[in-house]
Amino acid sequence: MELTSKSASMLFKHPLFRVLDKASAERTLKECGCYEAEQKAGDVILSPQSTQKTVGIILSGKASVTTTDDRRSVLLRQLSQGDVFGIANLFTKEPYVSMIRAVSTCRVLYIPEEAMRRLLESDRNFYYRYLEFLSSKICFLNKKIGYLTAGSPERRLALYLASLGENPIKLPLSISALCEVLDTSRTSLYRAFDRLSEDGFLQKEGRVFHLIDSEAMLRAYH
Repeated sequence: MELTSKSASMLFKHPLFRVLDKASAERTLKECGCYEAEQKAGDVILSPQSTQKTVGIILSGKASVTTTDDRRSVLLRQLSQGDVFGIANLFTKEPYVSMIRAVSTCRVLYIPEEAMRRLLESDRNFYYRYLEFLSSKICFLNKKIGYLTAGSPERRLALYLASLGENPIKLPLSISALCEVLDTSRTSLYRAFDRLSEDGFLQKEGRVFHLIDSEAMLRAYH
């Protein structure tokens, strides 16, 4: 299905794309074959075997980004409405390094490489916004590496909570998903929450958490 006005409106609300001149950008997207597709739960949206270079944006539904090791897949990120993927690998010959799979029925907008090239070449503001977006992705991956190599479950949880940059915190992930992100068991994660609470760094109200002293919390666990 070709790009609809409703989907274009959602696209231009995204921080990456909202700097574009809408009329000109929409014309470019249509000329370059931008399209929408429905992906059912379990469908692979993007993988190392994907040959087409595209940027995608989730219009509705949810998807997961995981490592590609079949023996021990680790959840890297969850995608929902408005999230963009495929940016990092767009202009490289390297295969995509992760697996994106639909968790529920998804509608996805696909933007071909040629469209992105034309938009970047024609709009300097978009060019710099694109670089800013890539930089944020690099920072996210560095944080993720930090979670996985931090040591104890308490240290991993402390790093994760502090990295969210908000207080109070409403967990954006389910407990199961957070276990995958931090590469720990459910039992160990609950123990880590209890330890942070007992040590006075965390107060819990349902799924909302209040950080008492994040800097002291990070110093306390190794």
